[in-house]
Amino acid sequence: MAPNVVSIPAGVDPVELVRRHEPVIRFTEGELFFPMAVDAYVEGAALWRRTAGQADRERLVDHGELTVDALCTRARSGVGTALELRYVPSALSPGELRLWRRDPDRARFRSTTRFAAVGLLGRVIDSLFRLSLILRGSVPGGLTAALHRRYRGSAAAAEFPYYAHVSTDGGYVVLQYWFFYAMNDWRSSFGGVNDHEADWEQVTVFLVPAVDDSGQARRPDGTDVLRVGWVAFSSHDETGDDLRRRYDDPDITWVDDTHPVVYAGAGSHSGAYLPGEYLVRVEPPVLQRFFAAVSRAGGVLFPWTRDRPAPGVGIPYVDYKRGDGMQIGPGTPHSWTPILIDADTPWVRDFSGLWGLDTEDPFGGERAPAGPRYERNGTIRPSWADPVGWAGLQKVPATTAEYYRAVDDRLAELERQRAALTAELVANDAIQRQLNVTVTASFPLVATRRGATGAVRALREQEAASSDLRAARRAVVIEQQHLSRARHEPPPLAGVHAHLRRRALPNVDADRPPGLLLRFWTEVSLSALLALTGGALVFGTISSIRVAVSAVLIVMAVEAVLRRKVGVFLLGVGVLASIAGIVFLLVTDLRTATGVLLLLAALALLIANVRAYLGRR
Repeated sequence: MAPNVVSIPAGVDPVELVRRHEPVIRFTEGELFFPMAVDAYVEGAALWRRTAGQADRERLVDHGELTVDALCTRARSGVGTALELRYVPSALSPGELRLWRRDPDRARFRSTTRFAAVGLLGRVIDSLFRLSLILRGSVPGGLTAALHRRYRGSAAAAEFPYYAHVSTDGGYVVLQYWFFYAMNDWRSSFGGVNDHEADWEQVTVFLVPAVDDSGQARRPDGTDVLRVGWVAFSSHDETGDDLRRRYDDPDITWVDDTHPVVYAGAGSHSGAYLPGEYLVRVEPPVLQRFFAAVSRAGGVLFPWTRDRPAPGVGIPYVDYKRGDGMQIGPGTPHSWTPILIDADTPWVRDFSGLWGLDTEDPFGGERAPAGPRYERNGTIRPSWADPVGWAGLQKVPATTAEYYRAVDDRLAELERQRAALTAELVANDAIQRQLNVTVTASFPLVATRRGATGAVRALREQEAASSDLRAARRAVVIEQQHLSRARHEPPPLAGVHAHLRRRALPNVDADRPPGLLLRFWTEVSLSALLALTGGALVFGTISSIRVAVSAVLIVMAVEAVLRRKVGVFLLGVGVLASIAGIVFLLVTDLRTATGVLLLLAALALLIANVRAYLGRR
């Protein structure tokens, strides 16, 4: 078999393989939507065609008249991504919505006040972001209720399928479990970022050959020929290396050693490895530069906060992944129905449209998704076409044999580099000798002549190039030495979290919720700020700048008292006041301002020198 190629072992049934490693999903209490069958959704949906840039849509097939085969036929007719499915005709009316909310059988949710976990700036930006929904395309109010009422009343709510895509790539056997939901109601039901009709989420399990010390498969019947190497859950915040976890990561909970446990986000359905509540700070693309500038400014003005996450930057949301609700999978009262799909499955291959309402939201958050194979623009998803690269595993050898093969390949490449560097050095040294002859023969009689000075300059350039080449060759030799030793040693096993740039952990303490006064204040503080500013401008005579500054200071002072951070608040105010005073002096009295800056520089230098002196004792 060619290097870096693996296939499903003979005699291994793909259905048994996906059943052996199917995940367990634990939802949050209050979740309204669970995985459902594509067939049931399509057969109850209407098919619409939209035209880019136009508000009007054409209904091609009405509710109850569509089938999966008919959907594929329509999709092949050339309209492609211009199609969208709609599971309900419209949102509920205000009266129907009130009845739905009063329904005693509807699941209830206990939330955390997200604003209590972030600063004033985050709350201001959040308000602007919510107001932008008026101008952006967004899912209409009452649609979640309409979808839930229809979903809960259908037979599809009693069955829980997943769609398994089995593939091989980069030495791994890849099991992708796709889950389809009728709705993502994170915003309307759980105070999250967005809503969108229909939702696709996935769990990916990367299998590697399971071998014993002799290098042979443990059991000839195929049941243990493959074992879990890595798992990756779809997530809003992670990409690449941060998506995946190794099989021995203590953050992963396993059922019967082969079934990973996924803690699904309430409404969002994205996966987490640990149960809890996650504070998510969303940065819309149009505001990313602003957020970066705010973070840099905060680090300069308040150096003691550089190593801490900025609490006021970003739009704050809580992603509830408590795992205290319904559970589906092995060891639970609810079992999965496995359905295998691949690139030749008709609805996977042919339908590249959207599975719900296209709001044409420019941020994309309120638009329905495309299917497991496609992005919204009709291109193929990286996670479908290149799951190994999507999870950052293209650089990780799947087996010990592949590791040693990579070592040998790297050693061969290093030898080629060393030979090339040596040849370049030989040529460079010859040129240096030639130039040196010119320089020594010309000086001192014709030192100022063009030929001699040009030779001096060229000689210096060649010497600098030679120094760089010799340093590069030394680095190659050192790497060769390390890899030569590694060729005769067991592969090193890095820490389970060594590959992570950011390890996602629950960071909202649900057992110690904010105090009642703080929760109340964070909900009304922005209104209080606007009221103070507006009232002072209407009834006062002072300048608008002083009004705004005073209002912000009052609101922040109250918040500092409630958060028990009065000292930090006063220190911050002192720093800002000092900076403002120096700027004022620079404008009005340059001499005094220069003197103040010199005094501050002297004090800072004295403190630094004393600390260095004490550190040497």
